[in-house]
Amino acid sequence: MKALYLYLSMLLAALGLSCNFRSASDNLSISVKNNDAGYNFEATYPERKTDKVVAYLEKALQDDQLFTASSDIKNVNVVLSDSTAFYLKAEPGFIVIDFKKQMNSFTSYKKMEEVCLGLKELLAD
Repeated sequence: MKALYLYLSMLLAALGLSCNFRSASDNLSISVKNNDAGYNFEATYPERKTDKVVAYLEKALQDDQLFTASSDIKNVNVVLSDSTAFYLKAEPGFIVIDFKKQMNSFTSYKKMEEVCLGLKELLAD
């Protein structure tokens, strides 16, 4: 009888852990902060979406050299060919885009806002 209880409790623990790992891998958290100083986009997402995120950013920013591989870990200040400047921190399953308004034009701000909204939609799918 003790063996049966032990077996059932181990089975339930294993089942609980496997469910927990699945939900953690599908976690999505997106934060957008927009104020007078800047525009900040931060997201934690399932790592399996990293290839789509990288492809989207390279296309939307018209910079196919931004990432050398989807598994790249970035922690850089980026200046695009149109002089749009922002900070990018990225790794599989996580991204931060920090855009300072005083360092950029209004056109650059609207572009980055549109890029981040598109990224939010991509991650929500």
